[in-house]
Order: sequence, then C-alpha cells, then structure tokens
Amino acid sequence: MPITRQLRIDVGTEMTVRVRDDRRQPVEGAVVSTETKSTRTDDHGLCTLQFGVPGFWKLTAAKSPTNRVAYTPASTLVRVVPNAAALRPYRPIGPGNAT
Repeated sequence: MPITRQLRIDVGTEMTVRVRDDRRQPVEGAVVSTETKSTRTDDHGLCTLQFGVPGFWKLTAAKSPTNRVAYTPASTLVRVVPNAAALRPYRPIGPGNAT
C-alpha cells in the first residue's frame, strides 16, 4: 500500500482516503487510523476522516493478512492547518470602526 502524495488540509475539512494494493486495486476493510481515531475502508477502498485540531497527524493504513495476501502497512503525515476564515484579521466594531 504505497503512499502517493503528501497531504495538507484545513481544520474541519472532510478528507477522503483511498487505500489500494500494489496492483492498484481497492483494499476493502483496511483500518485507517491516527493517534486518536480510526475507520475502515469500504468495498471501493475509501473512507473519510476529519480533523478538528491543527498539527501534524500520522495517518496509517493497515490490513491483517488473508489466506492469499499479506499487506504491508503504510503511513504518511497529514498537516492540518487552521482554516482561512480563522486567520482573517478582525476589526473591532465601535465608534469610528463601523462601515
């Protein structure tokens, strides 16, 4: 399960994760986890995660071996940043500041 890109998302943005094997086929039932949450992929190898706190999060995809296939876990870092609305400077509202 190779990692194909690095990730940077805004806080609160829903992120779709796709897990595929070495033949680029979807991996159903893989566990995609961080330090605080986990979810499983559907029959298309997809799942969603959402992060509420900025920071660097280690994302790991893993699946137990079957009778026919053994999977190697894969990990990457996800950089979660404050969203643009939270970074806008504010102007106090009061006399002389209203528009």
